[in-house]
Amino acid sequence: MSEIKKVFGIDTLYFFFETNENYDDLFLEIQDQLEEIKGKFQKKEIEFENKDLTISIKNIQLNFLGKKEGFYWFRDLNEFFRIGFKGFNENRGLNDIRVQLQGNGIYALGLNSLIELLKDLVKGYITDYIPVTRADLNCFIQHDLSFINKDMFSTRKRKYSTINEIGDANTTQTIYIGKEPFKLRLYNKTLELKKSKKYDLMGEYFSNNGFDLEETIFNIEFQMNRTHLRQYSVETIDDLLSNAKNLFQVAMDDIRLLDKESVSEERLKNNKYQATTHPIWESIKQEYNLKDFLQSSLPLERLKRKVSIYDDNKFEFEFIALVRKALIHSLNLDSDYIDSLYNQAKESLTKTSNTQELKKRYTDVEIIDKDGNSEHLRLLEDGKLIKPLNIQTVSKLQDYDLLVYLDKTKKKQHLSTKDKHIYTVALQEALKRGLVLDISPHEANEGIDYEL
Repeated sequence: MSEIKKVFGIDTLYFFFETNENYDDLFLEIQDQLEEIKGKFQKKEIEFENKDLTISIKNIQLNFLGKKEGFYWFRDLNEFFRIGFKGFNENRGLNDIRVQLQGNGIYALGLNSLIELLKDLVKGYITDYIPVTRADLNCFIQHDLSFINKDMFSTRKRKYSTINEIGDANTTQTIYIGKEPFKLRLYNKTLELKKSKKYDLMGEYFSNNGFDLEETIFNIEFQMNRTHLRQYSVETIDDLLSNAKNLFQVAMDDIRLLDKESVSEERLKNNKYQATTHPIWESIKQEYNLKDFLQSSLPLERLKRKVSIYDDNKFEFEFIALVRKALIHSLNLDSDYIDSLYNQAKESLTKTSNTQELKKRYTDVEIIDKDGNSEHLRLLEDGKLIKPLNIQTVSKLQDYDLLVYLDKTKKKQHLSTKDKHIYTVALQEALKRGLVLDISPHEANEGIDYEL
């Protein structure tokens, strides 16, 4: 049976991060980001859904899914993982950060890479203890297992005896055996992929592992929850990875596929447990190994770029969010304007640019006077010393900083045309964000009413 193509892995992984004394800072920052974006919707009396709320942690954007069991749940835009955060005083029997790795992330990035990405995401707020709560150990096999039916299985324990079968009179599509904390799923992966948006991703994964996508692929998967794992002293992710082979092999014995040809039909009816294990079941059991699966790994910086990979789904999400943002800030949008922006963007791709990098014609110097006061100047090629302009990019200022800057420029606007222009630019940015009342410049000069 070794000639049958098989690839082994972990299809799903759930775990906790144990947090340290700094975690409150992260949790409060998450709540502040959520409340800030909620406030913008509420200020304009615009209804919003969970998916409209996003936060950012270390430049990774996370979409809010809702709150459950005390956790604020988020998902990255690529749907590689879900992560939940809760306050220390909520649901105190659980750790404060909960993670669910999705198949998308595991097969696109590799399990080890995804774990390292998440450890870096919450670095500074966690300890080294990472308890595992669920692992689905699996085998994809290039073989049609639709001949299997529920009567071909024997189980060692009474609680495994719950068996559900989906299919027709001639072929089996799906079999479920057992219930949490331990159960088997055996199903036709090829049929599932035809209905799944993960077809391209999994198709590439199978092709890279030598599978023929025109032939049937089945998945044999054991779901093991925390209670089951603890029976084998598996507490953490490291425990799981080092004991995965043993866990899978024991599972194959606990729920065993029988070879009906090994005993008579009468004995099969009366005492099927005497039948030997089916050869294909035995070969999967003996060959299970995670070595190749765990070798798939990416450097962290490259991994972060992959997490930000751009596709149709992400574009649609960002485009809708951008239009909603424009409507919230009362910008005038219509289809003609959107079309004109599309044409501008398209034309920009064909334009050539001859802009060359400007030569740096100065040297940065620091002048210190006799009192110890320092000043940063620029020494030009002709020997002149000049003071560099202090340019403020208002679009990059936080809301509070923008209001402070606006107040300063308002007081100086009468000094020169340049000061007037600086003030006008700051005022336009504040109006665009809805931070000040939308009134005429003359009225604005009489007094600014900040809406905080």
